[in-house]
Amino acid sequence: MKYILSLVFIVMVSLTGWAQHRIEFRIKGVRDSTFYLVNTYENSYLVQDTAKADANGKIVFEGNKPLMKGYYLLVQNNRRLFDFLLNDQSFTIETDTADFIANFKVTGASETQKFAEFLKTVNEKGAKIGKASAAERPQLIAEIEQYKKDFVKKYEGSFAANIVKINTEVPVPPLPAKSTVKDTVRRNEYILKHFFDNVALSDERMVRTPFLGNLFTNYLKTLESSFDPDTVIQIADYIIDKTPPRTEIRKYVVGKFAQKFIASDFMGKEGIYTHVAEKYILSDKVLWDSSTIKKNFEYVYRMKPVLIGKILKNMPLTDTLDRPMPLHAIKSKYTLVMIYDPNCHHCQETTKQLVKDYPKLAAAGVKIYMASGVAGDKRKKDEWRKFIRDFKTQPFINVYDSKNLVDFTNEYNTITFPNVFLVDSNFKILANKKLETEQYLRLISVVEKAKTKK
Repeated sequence: MKYILSLVFIVMVSLTGWAQHRIEFRIKGVRDSTFYLVNTYENSYLVQDTAKADANGKIVFEGNKPLMKGYYLLVQNNRRLFDFLLNDQSFTIETDTADFIANFKVTGASETQKFAEFLKTVNEKGAKIGKASAAERPQLIAEIEQYKKDFVKKYEGSFAANIVKINTEVPVPPLPAKSTVKDTVRRNEYILKHFFDNVALSDERMVRTPFLGNLFTNYLKTLESSFDPDTVIQIADYIIDKTPPRTEIRKYVVGKFAQKFIASDFMGKEGIYTHVAEKYILSDKVLWDSSTIKKNFEYVYRMKPVLIGKILKNMPLTDTLDRPMPLHAIKSKYTLVMIYDPNCHHCQETTKQLVKDYPKLAAAGVKIYMASGVAGDKRKKDEWRKFIRDFKTQPFINVYDSKNLVDFTNEYNTITFPNVFLVDSNFKILANKKLETEQYLRLISVVEKAKTKK
C-alpha cells in the first residue's frame, strides 16, 4: 500500500509539471522563422509567447502557465498572418500560406473552429461580391448579413458568436419623413439605451479583444458631451449592472467609467467618477487590490467637497494686516476664489488677466478672493506680499494662511496651482475649475436668468 501511495504522489507531481498551454501550428510554406503569439487588448498588441518554425512549418507555443482567453493573432516578424480565437489551452491549427483562411483546419478547440468557419464563409461570400455586377452586389451583401444573423443564432452565447455580434450594428428605427425635434430626441434615446444590445457584457473574454475598447471610447465621449451628470450616473449603473459581480469584465467596465470622468473636459462631470468609485471600487475589496482602493479613496475624499453644487468650505485666512478675513465673511453676489502659489508662472499669468478683466467681473457682482496656498516662514509671507505689489492685486481680497490652519490639498482638491472656484452669495460652487472671464460671465448670466424665472 505504501508503494502505491508513493506512485500516486509521483504521478501527481509529474502532472503539475506538464505544460498549461500547448498551441501547435502546422503551416505549409514557412520554415526556420520566428513567430509570435499575440493577444489583443483594445488598441494594444501583447506578445504572449514566441516560437520558431522547423523545416516542415511546425510551430509549437508551449508553457507552464495557461494563456489568457481572447482574440489572438499569429505574427511572423512584423507580418500579421491571421486572427483566431483562443479559448482552449491545447489545440492544433493547420493551414497554408497560399490562403490561410481557406485552408484553415482546427483540431481540439471548438471556439477556434467556429470562428474559423465564420471567417472562411464570409471570405468566400466577399470574394463573390468583388466579381459581381453592380446589380448583383446588394443581394450578395444581404446574404452576408443574413449569414451573420444565422451564425449568431446557431452559436448563441459562444465566444465566436459574441465576436460576430459586437461587430454588428444595432438596428435603429428610421426617422419619420417629416421628423420633429422630439423624433430626433427619441431616436437618440433609443440608440443610447440599445447601444450595448450586441455586446456580451457577461463574457470576460471580450475584454481581451480589439472591439470592446473602441466601443466604450465612442460611447463615453457621447455621454460626456451630451448628458447631465445625473443621467450619466443612471446609465453607468445600468451598464455596470449588466456585468457579473467580481469579474474581470466588471472591473474593466467600472475602470472605463472611472477613468473617463475622473478628469473630464466638461465641468461638473467629476460627480460621475465619485459615484462610480464609491459604489463599485471602494465597496468591493475582493475585486480591487488595496493600492487601487487607497488611491480612489484619496481621490474621492478630495473631490467630493468641491463638486458643483456643494458649499465651499470656509477658509480661516488673514489679510495683509493679519486681520481675520475668512471666506464666509465675504458679502458678494458672487466670489471668485483663487488658490495660488506666488511663484507659479500660470498663477501669475492668470492674475494678470484677472486684474485686466476685473471691471467686467465687478460689474457682474463678482469679488475676487486671492488665497495664497503656500504657508510657511517669514520668507513665504514676504513673497506673498511682493506678489500683491508686483501684480497689482490690491483691488482683490488678498489673504494668507498665517496660522497654517488650512489643508488646501485635501479640503479644496488643490493638486496644481492655480485652483479656481466661482461661488454664489451662499458659497455654493458654480464652477470648480479655471475658466476664461467670458465663460464666468456667461455662467453668471445663466444663473441670473434662472433666478428671474423663479
